[in-house]
Amino acid sequence: MPDEIRTCLLPVLSQPEDFSGSTAVILDILRASSTITTALHAGAAAVIPCQEIEEAQEIAGNLSETSDSGVLLGGERMGIMIDGFDLDNSPARYSADMVTGKQIVFTTSNGTRALKRAVQADRILIGSFLNLAAVVKELSQSSGVVYLVCAGTDGAVTGEDCLCAGAIAAGLQEITSEKLTLDDASRMVVDYYRTQISGPGGLLTAMRASQGGRNLIQRGFEEDVRLCSECDRYSVLPEFCHESGKIMLSSAG
Repeated sequence: MPDEIRTCLLPVLSQPEDFSGSTAVILDILRASSTITTALHAGAAAVIPCQEIEEAQEIAGNLSETSDSGVLLGGERMGIMIDGFDLDNSPARYSADMVTGKQIVFTTSNGTRALKRAVQADRILIGSFLNLAAVVKELSQSSGVVYLVCAGTDGAVTGEDCLCAGAIAAGLQEITSEKLTLDDASRMVVDYYRTQISGPGGLLTAMRASQGGRNLIQRGFEEDVRLCSECDRYSVLPEFCHESGKIMLSSAG
């Protein structure tokens, strides 16, 4: 069991060196974390996170020349698919027919940047409601400090990421028989999660009301909000490999 759970409500609220020696869980619930989890469950060989569009295009071009497996460009800016890319950031698009065996070079407005901010962590996992139980189980077997890193949206704290951080921290509290230290931000997101899921409509209503949920609904992606609100749809555990720079299924998952 970890010694302490710390929640980072926005990546910029922690310095990169703060993550050193920790296990970090990246939470961009609407939608990067959910999409990465879906893609790997559907059989994608790897997801390669990039901060910039040009970086993604260069990596995809190099991989296409040197790799035997197929390569796809996926991601978004302002919630919309990038010109010249194969896929947007909707988990519904990452079906087995589309992604099996392929490497996906992936860039989003917030999630991939959050991962890069936490790159000094010993381990970096990708969390979502879709694989909530798998994340909680793995963290329960870890030690030291766990950081729950909420990606936010354009520098603003978002409710959907806080909901998932609260669900993870609450799940760890429920399965441990030892005293688990939560920092103030973790205690706040646990209270927020428990309050929201007890209200009318539960988690889905809370997700729809969040900033990210409202943004997606306005852009015509209401079905993505519902999909990303499904708990434990998959048992996979995506993990970032520092050596390769790729997100793949963890051997622990």
